[in-house]
Amino acid sequence: MEDYILIKKIINGDITAFDRLVRKYYKNVYIYCYKRFGKKEIAEDLTQEIFLKIIKTIYKYQKNGKFSNFIFTITINTCNDYYRKNKIHMDELDINLKDEQIDIEENLIKKSEKVYLLKMINTLPEIQRDAIILHYYNDIKIKQIAEIKNVPINTIKSRIKQGIDKLKKYIKRGE
Repeated sequence: MEDYILIKKIINGDITAFDRLVRKYYKNVYIYCYKRFGKKEIAEDLTQEIFLKIIKTIYKYQKNGKFSNFIFTITINTCNDYYRKNKIHMDELDINLKDEQIDIEENLIKKSEKVYLLKMINTLPEIQRDAIILHYYNDIKIKQIAEIKNVPINTIKSRIKQGIDKLKKYIKRGE
């Protein structure tokens, strides 16, 4: 209900309402973009682009679904468009580890494992990749992902399982 009130205020030109909306959702949108591409600069640019798209299309939001689903639909579509247009080279990932107590060698190993996992996730078909990133990196429940993607819950479960199975095969083969 709180989102719906904010949306009405935004549509009526209340800039502070849009600021509150951005503060509420910025982190989740940014995390999705960052986990998708692994580059801070890309994530920042895409997050800004996403919020511009949200402000341009907010009047299209229908109250019959969660507003976060509306936001993640725009987020996913924007990231998929960016990926298709730019064919990101996953070798250029910039994954930061904040645990300074790990020695340099362990830090490098962990960083390379994260880069490797993100490379593998990005080789998955779009439908599996999106479901895995939303569920495991953004902590979004399967039911909500199903609403975002407009498919049955079992379809999302299947996409996640199939994606994980493919990742396991990639890792076993050492790809």
